[in-house]
Amino acid sequence: MDIEYSLKSRTAFIRYFYENAVRPFSEIKTAIENEEEPFVPPYSEDAEPAFLKEWMEADTGIETIGHACISMLSSSLHLFMKTWVGRLEKEHGKKFDANFKKGWFNGYKEIFEKLKLPLSNCGADLDIIEQTTLARNRVQHPEELPMLGVAHSEKDLERFPNPFFAKEAELKMVNIADDGNITWLLKPSVTTTKEKVFEAVKQVETLCSWLEAEYWKTRNA
Repeated sequence: MDIEYSLKSRTAFIRYFYENAVRPFSEIKTAIENEEEPFVPPYSEDAEPAFLKEWMEADTGIETIGHACISMLSSSLHLFMKTWVGRLEKEHGKKFDANFKKGWFNGYKEIFEKLKLPLSNCGADLDIIEQTTLARNRVQHPEELPMLGVAHSEKDLERFPNPFFAKEAELKMVNIADDGNITWLLKPSVTTTKEKVFEAVKQVETLCSWLEAEYWKTRNA
């Protein structure tokens, strides 16, 4: 099985899904902003913008699609690494004992270190990749019933105080004490724009292509 091809088939679908799934929500937002049918605002002295609820729902729809995409991306990377390591076990008789208590990504990083394949050599941004897996966990395990949005956890913000999946405006709502301790006035939300989703996809593809090239380099040596 060509596992790199399988991985990139998944990532290609993630791009396709994002582009097409957000379109109707983007069209609703644009129509409201441009006051186009069926969102031509009636005369009103109300200070609240017309169709605010519809605009916010469409915006949440776009965000939810982004969340779905990073969840698919994280799962795709997990499957790739599991298959990559499983191939060594099944075809080459390798045995691995790694600690997955700190997450599967860190567990596989440990395995690659033992194989003398430190992921720091892969050319990808490992911080973005790790944050993709953490964001997926937040999206899949929300904590507040009334809120459709998802915020970063305190633990994740300690690990990444300048999170990749966040709005710039929210990143400014932080207090840094003299001793370097960071406190948040409001924890930033897990924000997934097209640019952020596609950049995360690119980094995962870079990592997986490198791993596969290293495998065949060793096998064909």
